[in-house]
Amino acid sequence: MELVLSDLTPEAFAPYGDVIQVEGSDFFHINDGSTERYHDLGKVEVSDGHRVLMSINRSEPCAMPLTVKVLEKHPLSTQAFIPMNGERFIVIVAEAGEEIPAGTLRAFITNGKQGINYHRDVWHHPLFAFEEKTDFFTVDRGGADNCVVKSLPEPCQIVFP
Repeated sequence: MELVLSDLTPEAFAPYGDVIQVEGSDFFHINDGSTERYHDLGKVEVSDGHRVLMSINRSEPCAMPLTVKVLEKHPLSTQAFIPMNGERFIVIVAEAGEEIPAGTLRAFITNGKQGINYHRDVWHHPLFAFEEKTDFFTVDRGGADNCVVKSLPEPCQIVFP
């Protein structure tokens, strides 16, 4: 099976989470007008009182073409990834469900100025870099009981349009 990459847009990604970007987002001025605050770009959810963590994940690039075999989900919290140095990255998702709803599987490519925030329970591929080593600013939930990993019914290969 092939999974064709689409450009990441807020509308296309809405079933899976939030696109974190300045372009097209509302802002207001703070600090005597010297700063534009693009406020509340992604909803952080933690369901059970655990701490919200802010981390940096450094990822090595994957060999392409990538064959997708597994997805994971986090039923107790959202999870956000923002590239720190303008690198593009690939996002592979499927809608929430007990099992992976393979018919909702999508692949997006960011423009290097976008981050993503996965909704709770949304299936996604584990984090990886695309073209070069990438540092991701990450916001997620502390604790070890918030990750479910399952194999796809059929592996698929990422295809560039």
